[in-house]
Amino acid sequence: MFGRRFEGKVAIVTGASTNPGIGTASARRLALEGASVVINARSEDRLRATEKALQEEGLSVVAVAGSADDDSVPGRLVDTALERFGRIDLLANTVGGAAYQGSALSMDRAALLETVSLNTWPALALIQEAMRRGLADGGGSIVNISSGSPKKTTPAMAAYAAAKAALNALTRTLANDLGRQGVRVNAVSPGLTRTDATRAMWESDDGQGAAQNLLLGRLTEAEDIAAAVAFLLSDEAGSITGVLLDVDAGNHVSSGAWSPFSPSAIGKPGGAPASALEGS
Repeated sequence: MFGRRFEGKVAIVTGASTNPGIGTASARRLALEGASVVINARSEDRLRATEKALQEEGLSVVAVAGSADDDSVPGRLVDTALERFGRIDLLANTVGGAAYQGSALSMDRAALLETVSLNTWPALALIQEAMRRGLADGGGSIVNISSGSPKKTTPAMAAYAAAKAALNALTRTLANDLGRQGVRVNAVSPGLTRTDATRAMWESDDGQGAAQNLLLGRLTEAEDIAAAVAFLLSDEAGSITGVLLDVDAGNHVSSGAWSPFSPSAIGKPGGAPASALEGS
């Protein structure tokens, strides 16, 4: 079904324990195309279940559990890649989320900093560790998962939008910083995507309500994001760095409301969950 663009390559994919999920789909796509993949997530039980499922498909996958807040995790991920597979070539950073959901007028310093940190520091810490230990040796490639939130003005998502804007700036700056070492850095910006985290927004009608309000008339699947991640990590994108690729069924060029849900209902009982609004 897929080519073998990553034969002999070694990848680390964070946030890869849920199904459907962007991290899990990305890890599976890379492994199907020949990569050996180290997967990570904070829930050991779910991560081990994902590891087992992928290994049962005959894929070269090994799991390392640990929270994004644990400073030892980047080192353990790179250790595992080097010890098990002998190298490190690719990073897919998918950890993120809306740690604070509410108006900027109600937000305190800690809430803002926590949200910004969650959406930037795990990616940067892993990039730093991988760069110290050989990512640039073979011309590495990095993809960060951003969001459409910075293009929106949804009041309940002010902190999340600011955090993803920071990730976008970090991505572009790292592309400049690492390019001369042969390392490419890009980001994918999902819109509403069918994942476990957004289940409340699509499960009742299989996404039909949300899809009819999207320009292409379809809900974005985790596999759509994984395909974009795989392209940007591959040699086919060898002259692409510092870009933010929207994968959102055309939402970034459509007019009107972001979703079929009223902005006033976001984060309230019976409304769309704020943490799922833009996708992570």
